Amino acid sequence: MSKLTLGVAALIAAFACAAPALAAPIFVDDFQDGQADGWAAAGAGDVRLTTYQGNVSLRFTRQAEAVTTVSTRGFGDVAMAASLAGQSLGRNDACLAETSTDGGASWRTIVRLADGADDGVTLARGAVSPAGADDNARLLIRFRAAGGLRTLCWGDAVTVTGEPLATGRDASRGVEAALSGAAFTAPVDLSAFAPPPVTLPPSGRASWRLTLDVDQARFNLKVLKDETGDTPAETVARATLPAFDFTFVQDGGWMIPRQRGPVVSDHSEWDWVVEPGQVWLDAAAPGWLRAAIPFALEERNANCLHNGVLTFRFKPDGTVSPVVFEIASETCAYFKFDAWGLSPARLFPDEADGADAVATAYAAEVAGRLPVRPIALLGRLYPDLDLTRLTLAPSVDGDPPTAYGLVADGVHYAGPCRTRRGDYPFCAALDLPSYSTAKSMVGGVGLMRLEALYPGSADALISDHVPACARNDWAGVTLTHALDMTTGLYGSTAYEADENAGSTNAFFEATDHAAKVAYACGHYGRRAAPGRTFVYHTTDTYLLGAAMTDILRDRGGGDLYGDLVAPLWRSLGLSPTIMSTRRTADGVRQPFTGWGVTYTSDDVVRIVGWLADGARLGGAPALDEGLLAAALQRDPTDAGVPAGGANYRYKGGFWARNLAPVLGCDKPLWVPFMSGYGGISVVLLPGDITFYYFGDSGVFDWAPAAVEASKIKRMCP
Repeated sequence: MSKLTLGVAALIAAFACAAPALAAPIFVDDFQDGQADGWAAAGAGDVRLTTYQGNVSLRFTRQAEAVTTVSTRGFGDVAMAASLAGQSLGRNDACLAETSTDGGASWRTIVRLADGADDGVTLARGAVSPAGADDNARLLIRFRAAGGLRTLCWGDAVTVTGEPLATGRDASRGVEAALSGAAFTAPVDLSAFAPPPVTLPPSGRASWRLTLDVDQARFNLKVLKDETGDTPAETVARATLPAFDFTFVQDGGWMIPRQRGPVVSDHSEWDWVVEPGQVWLDAAAPGWLRAAIPFALEERNANCLHNGVLTFRFKPDGTVSPVVFEIASETCAYFKFDAWGLSPARLFPDEADGADAVATAYAAEVAGRLPVRPIALLGRLYPDLDLTRLTLAPSVDGDPPTAYGLVADGVHYAGPCRTRRGDYPFCAALDLPSYSTAKSMVGGVGLMRLEALYPGSADALISDHVPACARNDWAGVTLTHALDMTTGLYGSTAYEADENAGSTNAFFEATDHAAKVAYACGHYGRRAAPGRTFVYHTTDTYLLGAAMTDILRDRGGGDLYGDLVAPLWRSLGLSPTIMSTRRTADGVRQPFTGWGVTYTSDDVVRIVGWLADGARLGGAPALDEGLLAAALQRDPTDAGVPAGGANYRYKGGFWARNLAPVLGCDKPLWVPFMSGYGGISVVLLPGDITFYYFGDSGVFDWAPAAVEASKIKRMCP
């Protein structure tokens, strides 16, 4: 087409090219207003608006680029299109229009113009609909010149279109229709799965067994990011559900699963985690009850969690509708997807005893939680506090954190649990993966408890309790060295070079203890004396767990997690979700120790508060006081060694950061914190303030939150 003004008719045609019929315009820029608002120029070359025969275009030359950001929040089936013209392109030159759904980490070509099509007049048009473009707060579009001194490019007619996602009443209608047997063809705002603001709960108590016919389920999976490297067969299996057979205690308005925490299935890819939900009299269907249950799919042999909600109608006689489900968020750095569908179901009265105990235990669990207030209230209490900084830096892929919050003066100020489809309606029950925060909560706390029960355990030798490590390289390496990651056995001191090496897949993907321990003991040779050099190794924490298991066995038996760590959580009245952990799949069933625990936000903040207060039970220390003091930076004589930078240390399974440069303190201020893969931080700030952030977009710098928290209580010594 000629490089003439794109009028209304041409733009309508452009929309038709870019997206399905009925698509709505989200962003349009044809530069006809003589402005390039929102476009940021960079690179070697010139970027400016030019006019030819009345049409305004954005010209960019040599190696220049211009980038703009578009939000597609609330839209699905997103497509983008753009037009290019070029002149004086050499054989290796090009004019490009590109888009990025991950904040610029990777780019997808919309249209490319090369030598031979560069007459300086004709506009070439292209359109794409890349994965990850839907409901994305930070979609990038870029014009880029890739050429020499004479390269000239013009960009024009940028359009982004999409289908408005169902929200509010429209979303509810879609779910209600699916409950009546209609197809559930597209994800909706999760408010459609939530109880109404005012509910009429049923009276009394009942027990139900719910099963799903997963072979007949309609499971729709839209992959947004996939770095798993799975085989085609594994990819197919991911789009199916594990067997679902759970019993629930209906106690008034609560629907409480008897079995909490990860439930290992026979599925090759997924396990279930099912949490307490709600039940109410359904005003939209007289004579029916409606239930909504929060759940997660957890990756087998791993710690990724994909959070969703399921809902169904039922009658007191056991008549049940299809179960409708949707997944719209996760804590998983390498695999992100939306899923939705429905499954035939059966519902039976459950005759097993114990319903009263389940209901009583859940009531006690809820009563024992810290008081929760919306984080917006914190801003009203402290007007100078910038709440936006508690969500830390913008994530590169546009995904918000799964959960974040702050505890001050004994109150848990919880942020909203954002998803790609509105806020998660059961934020208090949202399942969170530990990842490497387990190195603190299982490895660190476990050794502190073991030392309190059996003094001398911390100084025992790894080689005496892990037969695969009975070789010279491991001579003199203690359990404390393994916890501190100062064994002296490593490949490289470059930050996380060993941890991120491709060879570690042999350790993480192994499902049996023998393979894991063989790698952990044998992969690295002695490079330094124990206790001097920090090198981050999850393998070291795994060996710590294996050695603690052997010490318990020597003392008469017991399980590292079930008999040493979980009883502490039980004494604190934490959720049943945290009472189990990932283990090897063989007969050894060795706890992973350095990752693999699942918990709620209340579990996390209450553990932190307990540790900060001295970890006492019944008025007596439950953990070895010396090890705890060192881990929390309360013993200057045993503060750990530098870890990843001059302002970072690692000790007792805990990181520590010197906040003095951030807060402007005159003296060093070492703050302990836990860290987990993908973007998880749990920080023990001065003044009994806890900050937590669970994300999967690579955001680890929690300094902005610390600066805001310092407005609540002074932190500098």
